[in-house]
Amino acid sequence: MPRRPAARSGMALILVLAAIVLAGGLALYLQARAARLARTERSELLRERLRVAAAEAAREALWVLAADENLQVDHLGEDWAQPRESVRAGGLSTWAVVEDAGRFFNWNNLSVSNRSSRSSRDILLDLMTFCGDLSPVVRVEALADYVDVDGEGAYEADFYRKADPPSAPPNRELWAPAELLRVHEFSEDLFRSRPRVDPDDLFGGDLAASTALVPRPLEAPLPVNVNTASRDVLMGVVGLEQEAAVRAILSLRQVQPFESLALMFMANPEVAAALEGSVSTASTCFRVRARAAQDGQHRSVLAWVERDPKTGDVRILQWVEGEG
Repeated sequence: MPRRPAARSGMALILVLAAIVLAGGLALYLQARAARLARTERSELLRERLRVAAAEAAREALWVLAADENLQVDHLGEDWAQPRESVRAGGLSTWAVVEDAGRFFNWNNLSVSNRSSRSSRDILLDLMTFCGDLSPVVRVEALADYVDVDGEGAYEADFYRKADPPSAPPNRELWAPAELLRVHEFSEDLFRSRPRVDPDDLFGGDLAASTALVPRPLEAPLPVNVNTASRDVLMGVVGLEQEAAVRAILSLRQVQPFESLALMFMANPEVAAALEGSVSTASTCFRVRARAAQDGQHRSVLAWVERDPKTGDVRILQWVEGEG
């Protein structure tokens, strides 16, 4: 029996409506997809813009360092040592700071021997003790065996081969902070910031703020800069029994930075023997940290550079870009 015209018209109407609904759904899908792609593209463009801005902020800070004409003295009042902040077009903000390596104890100092009266091991033992680690001997010995070139010690290759999982010490300077976590008895807790509650607390130092890993081959330990090092670091260098001398050094350098070690030794003869060979009044390596932020996104730069002590030329040792 042939269909009636009304039935055929109704079926056609349903098909048309279905087509309209499908077309509308497809249009909404394509519109949403285009919006997501646009957001992704804007996000990627912003990430790249922030990456470039962070790198520019780091380079601008390094230009200030390169302009420093007095290579014999580095102190915290110089232009290069001041944090730099700016707000650019569109609300993009940047921040950068240069820190000399001499204000820190360099973990890699244990990879080489020194001729000073206090060895790098002695300095690190006292520094870690001052920072609240009351049993640092195993950690210090393990780190020394991990980075020194000889095969003598309790924590050499045989020790790590028996570990789970087995590994091997590099017997060289370390290049990334994560490598420290592979050393026996080193953990992230060791590097958690410990803000000082009581300024007179003998064991209230902050190890995370007092140490750094300078990614550079060494022939001798990097000296501590008496003009920039914190009380914590100086306590490690001179020894825990010399707190009065450390306070005197900090007070004197506030009046005027030490221009030579001879002047400092004259002012502090009781610690001259302990300091000789371990300290300086200037630094050759520097760390620059820079960050750019906008609309909740961040990009950062962490770089290490070396400055020639004679010409002032700056060369990059390490350049790492990242989030946050």
